Amino acid sequence: MPDKQPLVSVKNLKKYFNVGKNLTLKAVDDVTFDIYPGETLGLVGESGCGKSTLGRTLIRLYHATDGEIWFDGMNLTKDLTSRESFQFTRRAQMIFQDPYASLNQRMKVMDIIAEGIDAHHLAADKKEREEMVVELLQTVGLQREHANRYPHEFSGGQRQRIGIARALAVNPDFVIADEPISALDVSIQAQIVNLLQDLQEKRGLTYLFIAHDLSMIKHISDRVGVMYLGSLVELTTADELFANSLHPYTQALLSAIPLADPNLEKSRKRIVLQGSLPSPINLGSGCRFASRCPQVTEVCKEVSPELIEVSPGHFVACHLTDR
Repeated sequence: MPDKQPLVSVKNLKKYFNVGKNLTLKAVDDVTFDIYPGETLGLVGESGCGKSTLGRTLIRLYHATDGEIWFDGMNLTKDLTSRESFQFTRRAQMIFQDPYASLNQRMKVMDIIAEGIDAHHLAADKKEREEMVVELLQTVGLQREHANRYPHEFSGGQRQRIGIARALAVNPDFVIADEPISALDVSIQAQIVNLLQDLQEKRGLTYLFIAHDLSMIKHISDRVGVMYLGSLVELTTADELFANSLHPYTQALLSAIPLADPNLEKSRKRIVLQGSLPSPINLGSGCRFASRCPQVTEVCKEVSPELIEVSPGHFVACHLTDR
């Protein structure tokens, strides 16, 4: 979407954690991308690659170690005034991975959803507050009577719907969905994803959708970023990624997706990665995928590749694309 101004712009973002004497865990390391209004950017990668840390840093639950995060012209990596911070918390919300842990078990659903309404003074009185909560519940597929129950009285899918309603309560522009379906039954996952898509269409939402399920990422995303050990290794449209992936790590991930056609599934070649996953604490020099890459060369072991645009809108961090 080059003709639009990005809603979110991440530039050389780093988030490091001190994990001991002279030891630094580089959870997010020099990541750059944009998210445009109304689109869904999918973020995919193995567990521990830094996806959730990136999402929490964007929403300012973590302070960035270095780099910049811009949200609609506002630099989030600088100290915000109380007014700017208040404005941002209304315009950006997060849906968390675990619907069991992210809801306060001692609060009724009415009060959980209404927290944002109360904080931003969006309701004139108690009656309007109640009607706003009921409308949000109905929007996510729940009923009026659910407002007076506690989270433990609901299933996992229903709890995640409550989490979505809570995120929508302040009418945000940008929503970070941090693996919102991974803790749910497979039969419920499609319902939640379809709900998120419907809400995006009706409310004009912009999503960062974090997941490790590539099939679901393809279904919901306009563009997809692939992360490996804290770094972005490929970024392009969902269609282009699945039709013409260029990074060996992306190719290995795609080869693991089962095909519905048993003949194609039987005949295709799986890419099985060898070697062990390097420690994010001591990455050393060179490409961080070099120890597992089936196409590794000497330059890969010595020089870290930059994320470059190899075709319009298709970015890859791999020395193979230079040849």
